[in-house]
Amino acid sequence: MNQTPGVKVGLFGGTFDPIHCGHLNLAFELMEKKQLDQVWFIPAQVSPFKHHSPPTPIEHRLSMVRLAIREVSQFYVKELERERPPPSYTIDTLRIFIERELNNPLPNRFYLLMGEDALPAFSRWRLPEEIVRLVPLLIGSRSGLWQHEWMQVSVEVQEAIQAGLTTTRLMDVSSTDLRLRLAKGAYCGHLLASSVLQYIRDHGLYTTPHFCCSSDSA
Repeated sequence: MNQTPGVKVGLFGGTFDPIHCGHLNLAFELMEKKQLDQVWFIPAQVSPFKHHSPPTPIEHRLSMVRLAIREVSQFYVKELERERPPPSYTIDTLRIFIERELNNPLPNRFYLLMGEDALPAFSRWRLPEEIVRLVPLLIGSRSGLWQHEWMQVSVEVQEAIQAGLTTTRLMDVSSTDLRLRLAKGAYCGHLLASSVLQYIRDHGLYTTPHFCCSSDSA
């Protein structure tokens, strides 16, 4: 007898400082185009690339993600990284989620979601070869094409990236620029969910420039 396959889950990690419309659009488009059943947002405690510039406390970032995704039934927030000491490495997160499925008769099938803007740093992530062996990559890309000549990654990683490229309509929103706009009091309603913007105001977040220019993941 054939078993029903497990749920297809996209794992979307990042600092989400704050979560914005670009994050939501990327997750939604990859979910629809690749027919995922769920997307799990996993705010990092501290990215290895950002240890010199700590992010907003994770409790605030978790709360903002919950507000941003509450109207999408397929979106969930996972607090795994809050429970672990920093920094947050993607390979460790994947191993934990996969291990939790070992005794599940219908284990979830995981995919790693990212935007093409994360690719330049991917070779510096911890154990990128192991990452692509554990889960397929799903990468939102404007063109669906990738120029890899300048990236020092193995053929295995190159093939995983090429296989995961998915043409999407990417919103060019930078968390760094967004924090600067918030610090200046500039209008940000076109970049953030209204509930998230209200939360930021209510808690006095991003009232001064918060410089952090490296990748959200590792």
